[in-house]
Amino acid sequence: MSGDTRRRGSRVSEQRALPPRRLLLIGGGAAVLAVLVDRGLRLDLPQPPPPVPTRRPAADEALLVAVVRDLDELLRTWPRASRPTALKGIRGLVQQQRRVLAGRLTNDGVPTDEITAPPTIPPTTPTPPTTSADTAPVQHLTVARLAQLLASLPAGHLKATTSATDGARELLTAAYGGLLTGAGLLGEDVLPASGTSPVRSQLAERTSPLVYAFEVVAAQSSGGQRRRALTALDRLRALERAVGRAEASSGWSLPFAVTDDKSADRLADLVLGRAIGALGDVLPAVPTPEAVDDVARWLAVVQLAAVDWGRDLVAFPGLRQPRP
Repeated sequence: MSGDTRRRGSRVSEQRALPPRRLLLIGGGAAVLAVLVDRGLRLDLPQPPPPVPTRRPAADEALLVAVVRDLDELLRTWPRASRPTALKGIRGLVQQQRRVLAGRLTNDGVPTDEITAPPTIPPTTPTPPTTSADTAPVQHLTVARLAQLLASLPAGHLKATTSATDGARELLTAAYGGLLTGAGLLGEDVLPASGTSPVRSQLAERTSPLVYAFEVVAAQSSGGQRRRALTALDRLRALERAVGRAEASSGWSLPFAVTDDKSADRLADLVLGRAIGALGDVLPAVPTPEAVDDVARWLAVVQLAAVDWGRDLVAFPGLRQPRP
C-alpha cells in the first residue's frame, strides 16, 4: 500500500471517529442554517452601518439655550393687562431677541426640539381625570411681576457669559441691556448697583461727557425738545451718580457749534449713538459677572435716555441689530 493511500485511509478513520455529540452539533447547525436560508435570510448582505456619532455641542450652546427658554417662558406667560402700548413694544423686543438667539443656535446645527423646552406646569390641587387634549391653564404675569423678571439678570447667566466666546459675550450683554430697558420702561430701577466693578472707570469716562453734551442740548433747545432733553438729562445724571464722575481737567469739547434747536438735535443724536455703540469698548475680554451686569445696566439707562429723547427701542443696544 502506498503512502498516499495510507494517509487517505487515516483521514477517513478520523472522520469516522468524531464523537456523536460533535456530529449532532454540526448537523443541528446545518439544519438551522437551511431553515433560515429557506425563509429569505441573505447571508451576503453588508453589515449594518455603525451608530451615528453623537452631535458635538455648538459653541455656548447651553447658555444660549437657557436664555432662549427664559424668553419663551416670558412670552408664554405675558401679561393680559393694561398699558398695552408699552407692553407691545417690550414684547416685540423679547420676540426679536428670541428669534436671533434661537437662529444662532439652529445655524450652528442645534435641533429645534433641543432648544424649546416643554412648558413648565405648576403643581395644582388634584382634579378629575382629563383627556390628553386638555392643557394646564397658563398663569399670566402681572405687569409688576414682569418688570421684576426683566430687571433680574440670573446670576448663573452672568457667570456663564464671562467665559462665553467673544461674539456670544457681546450679543448676550446687549440682550441683557435690552431686557433691562424694558424693565425701566415699566418703572423698575435698573441703575448699576452700588459698589465697584472693574469697568466703573470706563463707564464714568463715557457717561460724564454724555451728561455735559445733554446739558448743552437742553440749554440750546426750546419747547418740547427742551422738555425731552431735560428728561433724558435727569436720567443720565442719575447714571453718572451711580458709576461715578470722570475726572476732566478742562471739560469736554463739542464736535461742532451748538446754537439752536437744529444743532442741539444733531448733537443729541450723535452722542447717544456713540454711547450706545460703545459696548465693545467697555466690555472686557475676560469680564467678571459684576462687569457684565454693570455694562448691561449702563446700556439700558443710556437706551432709556435715548427713548426719552425720541429714538426707537432696540432689542440689542450696543450692536448693529443682528438678524436670526
